[in-house]
Amino acid sequence: MASFVPATITPEPPAQAVEPVGGRVEIVSANGRRIIFDRDADIGAVLRLVRGLEALP
Repeated sequence: MASFVPATITPEPPAQAVEPVGGRVEIVSANGRRIIFDRDADIGAVLRLVRGLEALP
């Protein structure tokens, strides 16, 4: 015997954007040296620092 079950469809609440908190980034190079910088740092400068650290003996 089949029975009827009432159902309600409701929309999902909108996803809330998550703002990053803090903002420190740490990069550890292959030779073990590390750079810690703020998330709003100039990425070009960070890349130059990483390349320079990688070049050190």
